[in-house]
Amino acid sequence: MNLRLLPFPLNVYAQTLAFEYGADYQRAAHLHFGVFDAAQSNNGDHPASDYISAQQSAQELLLAYLLAIPASVLEWGFGDGSLARALGNLGYRIDALSNDAEEYRHVRSVVGDGASANLHFHCTDFAQFHPDERVDILVLQQSAQYLDPLLLLTRAADLLRPGGQLLIVDEFLLDDTRREPQPRPLLTHFLQLSERCGLTVERQLELGDRVAPGLAIFHELLRKHRDTLAAALQIDLASIDNLTADLAKQNENFLAGRFGYTLLDLRRGPLHEHDVVYGSIGSFQIDEVRPIFESSFDARFDPAVWQWKYGGGRGRAVCARIDRLLIGHYGGAPRDIRYFGKPDKAIQICDVMVMPEYRSFANRDTLFFKTAATFLEQQIGNAANHLLGFGFPNMRVLQMAKRLGLYDTTDTFIELHYSPQSEPADAAFEVVPFALSEPESRLTVDALWEQMAGDLREQIVGVRDWTYLYYRYCTHPLWAVGGYVCVALHHRGMGEIAALAILKPHEGGRLLMDIIGATDGFPEQLRALNAWLTEGGESLCCRITEGQAQHLTLPGCERRDLGIEIPCNSWTRGPLADELKGAWWLTAGDMDFL
Repeated sequence: MNLRLLPFPLNVYAQTLAFEYGADYQRAAHLHFGVFDAAQSNNGDHPASDYISAQQSAQELLLAYLLAIPASVLEWGFGDGSLARALGNLGYRIDALSNDAEEYRHVRSVVGDGASANLHFHCTDFAQFHPDERVDILVLQQSAQYLDPLLLLTRAADLLRPGGQLLIVDEFLLDDTRREPQPRPLLTHFLQLSERCGLTVERQLELGDRVAPGLAIFHELLRKHRDTLAAALQIDLASIDNLTADLAKQNENFLAGRFGYTLLDLRRGPLHEHDVVYGSIGSFQIDEVRPIFESSFDARFDPAVWQWKYGGGRGRAVCARIDRLLIGHYGGAPRDIRYFGKPDKAIQICDVMVMPEYRSFANRDTLFFKTAATFLEQQIGNAANHLLGFGFPNMRVLQMAKRLGLYDTTDTFIELHYSPQSEPADAAFEVVPFALSEPESRLTVDALWEQMAGDLREQIVGVRDWTYLYYRYCTHPLWAVGGYVCVALHHRGMGEIAALAILKPHEGGRLLMDIIGATDGFPEQLRALNAWLTEGGESLCCRITEGQAQHLTLPGCERRDLGIEIPCNSWTRGPLADELKGAWWLTAGDMDFL
């Protein structure tokens, strides 16, 4: 195998084994952890030679849990092909898959074109392989981590016969009490999703403390071969040093029980007519959305707005189908935020849709609950990419989601209507058009945003730098038809821009979508903006979370209740609602449908 062609860090692991074991390399070439026996694990002192036998023990352990021969097996991620060959030699009928061209070239060079009657290797993506009939066993040895759990489990339900076995041994997160985004799925969420996909747990074995000794061994091997690895694989030393540090941290997490190396034996339940099949944002086409959208919102579906929101890899979603028809959708739009002054990520919940005949919020067996819970588990929480979720649901959906334990509330959304006023002769600000769409405006916008972010360091606010504002407004379909206008508020007679405001036509006047600048200047700037609009015969209103309304309130303005509460996630582990109450800075510009 040309180890240089393997993806990082597999190339480093394989090359390290080759350097260390020389002639014994083929026996140690498995691209997975070794499993030490309990006595060895407690001993704590292991020679490097133990790693070979521990890798072989890991494979033997997996084989011991397989359903009996005869059985058909599908393996995803065959690595060097050792597990597939062992299964073939035992008499299983096996199709082994990998999308890595070098792994495929290697196994073909070892087994030849003919392979055997019951062993076939395929170079293909997991989602693209379709056997002629359902299989008895789907096995993944430390390759599940490279698949989206939703894809893995829905495909497993589709590939396995009733009573068939999904056998996985891989890394999982066991403890999500601290904020740290993880590529490993949280085990509790994985098992909950398995159940929704029709898979039940037959056996579960935790091996974390038995793989930790191998990580300690490999940590020392990387340090020993550091320079020769960099030269052989043509990678920089910093990459190897970072990997060495990661292994040390990973070893600590296994020993502390935060990470698990878990063997899961899951079984496919019975098939039912009209089973629900779940998918992610890549599992449906935009032309499938119109029926469910228009039946859910009583509004015309606009493909251009949908593409603006979700296209280019921006959006996230969980969808549901019955008999190939899209019947449920729970979407989200990621946002960079400042979380009490620190950079983090949130996701705005949007386009929560269920076809009328499946629209029930009664309990946790409904389509709404299952799509919502799956989305929250995948996208929001301490271990997810997005720490927070927020949105603008109608009151009925919010109340049902609260009752089901999915949401809590953090604030209410209100509308402020400003009384018409004339501009005094000594007004400090004047209003002029601002070319937000021009790249030259970046420095101005970014400077104003940093002032605002500093003022809101005790709040939670979505990033409003030039990159975001350009996407939010200038690439929106409304921009091309004059649906948004950006103006600057200048210090009169000085030319210095103190704030920017984005406006949209609304009920015969203008809705303030966003204002960016130092927050202590907002009241005076709003007076100037309101006077400018009054002179043109237009009124001004804004939408703001009630907890932040004092920043945009003027004497005599009218407050109107919109009947909208701002939710937060309460299904997965993350900040509690009490920590978030009144802290969100949200305006009309944060609403995806305005």
